[in-house]
Amino acid sequence: MHEQTVVSIKDLRFATLACAHCHTRITLDLELEFEVPGRPRFLVPRQCPRCSGPLDSAVPSAIEAVQKVYKALVDLRGALTFSGEPFEE
Repeated sequence: MHEQTVVSIKDLRFATLACAHCHTRITLDLELEFEVPGRPRFLVPRQCPRCSGPLDSAVPSAIEAVQKVYKALVDLRGALTFSGEPFEE
C-alpha cells in the first residue's frame, strides 16, 4: 500500500519571501496583482515595505513566472495531478 497526501493547487495560493536587509516576511497572493496609477500591474513590490531596502532583482520575475504557472494550473480544475511516484491502477 502506498500512502499519499493530496493537496489542491489552491492550497499553494500564497508565497512568502523575506527581505535580505531587515528579514521582514512578505506574503504574496498569487491570485492578485497590485495597481498603482500610471504604472503597470505587479505582484511583487520592488522594495521592502518596512525598511524600503531593495528586494533581490531576480525575485520579481521568478515570482511572476510562478504566478503564471499557478493560474494556468488552477484553470485546469483538477485535470492534471502531480505525484512523486508513477500512477498505478
